[in-house]
Amino acid sequence: YVMAITSTISLVATPGEAYNNGLRLYIMEWFAPITGLLFFFLFMRFYFTAKTFTPFTYLERRFDARMRGIISTVYFFSRASILAMIIFTCGMVFKGLAGWPLWVAILIIGIAGTIYCTLGGFKAVIWTHVLKFFVLGGGLLVTMVACVIAVDGGFAGVIKYAFAHGRGFNFDAVNADFFSFNPHVRLTLWTLLLGSVHGYMFYNSADQVTIQQLLSTSSYKEARKSFISSILIFIPLGAVLWFMGLAMFAYFGQHPLPGGNPTGDIALFTFMKTKLPQPLPGLLASAMLAAALGTIGSLVIGLSTVVTKDFYLRFFRPEATEHDQVVVSRMLTLFFGAFGTGMALIISFSSSSLGETVVEANAIWGAFVAVIAPIFFIGVVNPRCNARHALISLIFGSLVIAAMILWYVQSRIAGNPISYFWISMPGFLATIICGLVLPLFFGKRSPKENIENLTIWTLTHKV
Repeated sequence: YVMAITSTISLVATPGEAYNNGLRLYIMEWFAPITGLLFFFLFMRFYFTAKTFTPFTYLERRFDARMRGIISTVYFFSRASILAMIIFTCGMVFKGLAGWPLWVAILIIGIAGTIYCTLGGFKAVIWTHVLKFFVLGGGLLVTMVACVIAVDGGFAGVIKYAFAHGRGFNFDAVNADFFSFNPHVRLTLWTLLLGSVHGYMFYNSADQVTIQQLLSTSSYKEARKSFISSILIFIPLGAVLWFMGLAMFAYFGQHPLPGGNPTGDIALFTFMKTKLPQPLPGLLASAMLAAALGTIGSLVIGLSTVVTKDFYLRFFRPEATEHDQVVVSRMLTLFFGAFGTGMALIISFSSSSLGETVVEANAIWGAFVAVIAPIFFIGVVNPRCNARHALISLIFGSLVIAAMILWYVQSRIAGNPISYFWISMPGFLATIICGLVLPLFFGKRSPKENIENLTIWTLTHKV
């Protein structure tokens, strides 16, 4: 589970964010133990009770086949964009480590990842997650130690230098905006809290990638152990990645490169290439590629499963055998790999044109995922909500997000950008509020067969 979520987006974006902007975004991870466990216990039991391959089967039982198809489609395009972001960020890694042109790195990684997923399947993905956890974790620790030794003052010197140069939490009088509701403030307490709520609501309700990892365990009890373990692992892993960004900032600040320092998104990998002894850079490059391949595999197989089970089997060939489904899934794997690689090339152009960091580019390309989890949420907590209420809520939230994307792009062009969190958070809240309020005034209650054992108020079967 940990390695399914920890992709090259995390490895590039987290140290890069600390290097460029400091630790304020790190506060969002402090909410993870609460929000993560809350939404695991809220949603996961329904999937084990239903014994389903995808979470979208729940939507058909709770609402109707139309909602299952619509949400599956929104999920497909949202996660396809994340797949492209992972290929893009892996290209950034090899741009920093090997000096490859970005477009060349994207093509090589996209093609290799597609072949790997097609031939290896889900078992290969799981074993890659296991191996990369140890190799990548060890490599990051070695890199951190090497950097700390090279910085004046060691560990304390990194913290002192970074905080003295505006890379701390920035709670001082100069940055007295942490509790602001101003959309032009990049990070506030409220956006960070909502970001954590949205993230873990999505991971535990609608994300086929993470839910598939948990459903592959032998029971709900084992899935619960796996999730709690992942939370305990995320805490130190996140701390290491954030500290790495500060360490890179301090090192390159004290030892500037003759041709100019690297950008935050590739500083870590530039340090690995230039300062670590051989063969460590090559081993770490392999670990980074494994991280990308494992997460690409999880996403591609997750998308293939959704399309096979929720579209091919549901609407086109209900009588398809297991062998037929495997053949279709392999064909879809090839398609998604090629599609993700093409989108990664587009992202590489658009993000450089707008001058965005990886964190900000990821917020735009994955914006519409914010309307998916609220549909599951209102389905679980509001027995009055029927399929029509859910559809209206989905449309309303999507329109709000589309408007926010336009505002964000215009604000960046004008030189006074709104926070990238504001791209999706208003649509996220609008979907939830609409789904909770609308059933109180309009339409009929959901019929009994659509709520029995499908909401927290009508769940009677034990998991």
